[in-house]
Amino acid sequence: MTSIRNLLTVATVMLIVACGDKPESTQAESAPPAPAATAEAPAPAPETMPIEKVVESVVDETVAEADEQVQAEEELVLAQAAETQPKPAVAQKYSEGQHYSVLTTAQGTSSSPDVVEVAEVFWYGCPHCYNFDPYIVKWEEELPDGVELVRLPVMWNPTNEIHARMFYTADALGVLDEMHTAIFKEMHLNQKQLTSESDIEALFGTYGVSSEDFQKTFRSFPVETKLKKAKSLTQRYRIQSVPLLVVNGKYVVTGPGIKNFEDMIAVGEELIAVEQAEL
Repeated sequence: MTSIRNLLTVATVMLIVACGDKPESTQAESAPPAPAATAEAPAPAPETMPIEKVVESVVDETVAEADEQVQAEEELVLAQAAETQPKPAVAQKYSEGQHYSVLTTAQGTSSSPDVVEVAEVFWYGCPHCYNFDPYIVKWEEELPDGVELVRLPVMWNPTNEIHARMFYTADALGVLDEMHTAIFKEMHLNQKQLTSESDIEALFGTYGVSSEDFQKTFRSFPVETKLKKAKSLTQRYRIQSVPLLVVNGKYVVTGPGIKNFEDMIAVGEELIAVEQAEL
């Protein structure tokens, strides 16, 4: 619209110049006679574009600019429409109440917004968690891109707390990958309760952790912070039993329809697909 106004202004000014009154010749008639022309040929008059051509050129440029702007706006509208198209829903085999519960308020996750987080809630002293561990280890290797598995030690009581402290200490010292399954075996195969700090320190020593490093880490601020978060999530996720999965801080995989570990993983996979479809 601004370009068209400019066009009309230019055209109007040029028309006024072209159609204006000729200046009066009074002064020219009383002026002295002009000197005789020299032998040099007069310079040719500069060529000028007719007013119609000027107007036509400006109109063409304005129309071209308008067409480009309209095309750009149409492309933008189409792109926005494509982004707002609803994604196809995932066909669900499992149902709320039978295979999972939906948290009233979705809880935050520790992963980035474009990642679906799956939390395995467990307790080292739980025999079912010990039996579930090989399943979860294998499943973690098969998870698709954009899915992250995290482990959350449950925090119900002081025994849970010291075992959770052991978990976060191993994580802080960089030996969790080596020790996680080993801790399960120490408790369930070797019948070690691991409820005293000295027993836990001795176990860490077998994995090359010095007594000094253990003591500095076991009750350190980072470990205490993670314990507080684990306790908060235990309450916010309304954890009543372990092991179980929490998908993206929204779905808790538990219910009468979960008959075995395979069921738990299958339900988890379906809920992962639901969450990925909404990203």
